Amino acid sequence: MLAATAFLLAAAAIVAVGYLYFVLIHLNPNAKLERDLARANAERMALQRNLSDAQGRWNQALTDSAAQTLERLQATEAGLLERLNQATEGAPPTERDWRLAEVEYLLRLANHRLSMERDVAGSLRLLRSADEMLAGLGDSALVEVRSALAGEILSLQQMQDVDVQGLYLRLDALKGQLAELALAQPQFAAPPSAAVDRQPADFWQALADEFGKLLRFRRVDAQIRPLMAPDEAVYLELNLHLMLEQAQLAVLKRDEAVFTSSLGNAGQWVGDHLDATDPRVQTLSNALAELRLAQLNRALPDISASLEALRKVRRGGQGG
Repeated sequence: MLAATAFLLAAAAIVAVGYLYFVLIHLNPNAKLERDLARANAERMALQRNLSDAQGRWNQALTDSAAQTLERLQATEAGLLERLNQATEGAPPTERDWRLAEVEYLLRLANHRLSMERDVAGSLRLLRSADEMLAGLGDSALVEVRSALAGEILSLQQMQDVDVQGLYLRLDALKGQLAELALAQPQFAAPPSAAVDRQPADFWQALADEFGKLLRFRRVDAQIRPLMAPDEAVYLELNLHLMLEQAQLAVLKRDEAVFTSSLGNAGQWVGDHLDATDPRVQTLSNALAELRLAQLNRALPDISASLEALRKVRRGGQGG
């Protein structure tokens, strides 16, 4: 009986173990695989975090190293540039430097001539000389300078300069003719003769006729200017001489207002006090009127662009 009971218990245990084996193995075969996958996934996430941390530390190290390297390079470049500048300052200038300095002087002189003295011809000669020197260098860095010079030379060529020397000499020639000019002479007109010679009716009528011959009344609307005495002609000549000299000074200073005013006063005195029928007086009057048409203050072009471009090139050459 006891043996039978033990046998039954053993059989039941075997059946229970078989059933448990059947449930664990045959009914859920992926349990172990899922556990392995979960463990592998956890390890992968940890590895990614480690890699991300390592990459961040590596990028930071690279950034710090690059910044330090850049600072060292900049410090080295600054030191080399400083030593190069010191060596350049101590070195003698090259032929190109001398030529560019000479061209800059010519351009500054041309600007001064044009702005201060209004000397178009002189400024044009200086600009042409500067352009010839730049052409001799054959430097492509000077193309902008020569381009500005070409435009400035063309603008001066198209401008008609005032012949200051010619105006001055013409005024000087007019001064030499003042002593030969004739004063205006008085004009006398004979009274109109009576068409019919009336016989006076009596003594009083005859007396009235004779008195009427001595006095004549007429209305004159024009302003009467007194004639100048011969001894006063010296003062007229001196005044005309002074006005012409003042006009000469105005020509040299390019003062068009004073020039026109002086010639206008001289022309008025010539018309008021000199003999208009004299050919020399007519020549003087026509010459004064013609000279008044001269324009001394014409607008001048700007020729400073080439000078500024050259200075920019020189600064760039010295900096490099």
